[in-house]
Amino acid sequence: MPPKFRELPISDQFRVCRFLTRGEAPDDPELAAITLDTAEWYRTQRRALAELYRWSPAVLALCLIVFTLPDALKGEVGMVIIFSFVVLGLIGNLVLNPWTRPKNVDRCREASRRIVASRVN
Repeated sequence: MPPKFRELPISDQFRVCRFLTRGEAPDDPELAAITLDTAEWYRTQRRALAELYRWSPAVLALCLIVFTLPDALKGEVGMVIIFSFVVLGLIGNLVLNPWTRPKNVDRCREASRRIVASRVN
């Protein structure tokens, strides 16, 4: 991640990730510049790494569901609950992770670029 992104407080890091996931730009020009840098970082990563981050939560969730079925049939409720929480966390990762929405990252990058450019002009 870009150094400026890592220097942000956690709440602002979540906001930047939300902007990237939704494809929107922040109104604040300083945060828009950091969002632009972060979107550029996501775009310049190797394609194999991006695909790994994009699809690994889905594959892991599917594997855990498959491993949970025998425990559910045996009546082992504890294992089913644990695996269910892990699967829900992985699904949350798919929903909230910018890697899973490259088109929205591109839209956010362009919108942030416009906000940063309007600040300069």
